[in-house]
Amino acid sequence: MKRTDIPKPRKLLSEFSSPLGNETLNVRIYRDRETFLCERRLVERDGTSFTMVLPFTEPQAARVFLSADPYYSQVQREVKQVLVRLDRAWYRVNGKALT
Repeated sequence: MKRTDIPKPRKLLSEFSSPLGNETLNVRIYRDRETFLCERRLVERDGTSFTMVLPFTEPQAARVFLSADPYYSQVQREVKQVLVRLDRAWYRVNGKALT
């Protein structure tokens, strides 16, 4: 019997959660096989949530996605920390610094 390869689960690289009045913004960045994923989830006080997922291969896509967020000015520091961790992971995978 031939053994089938089990796909590796995505790996969480970085995340933050920030309360914003009656809402909470959660951002996570994952490594998923040959690509990365940026997940943005906004949870309202009644539990309703809205999730956006951006698959990307270049970190610039995550930068544009997160900086366009309506709450960016309130979570700018957290976003920068997440992106620093993404840059480190990118360097480990690609062996080159971002320009």
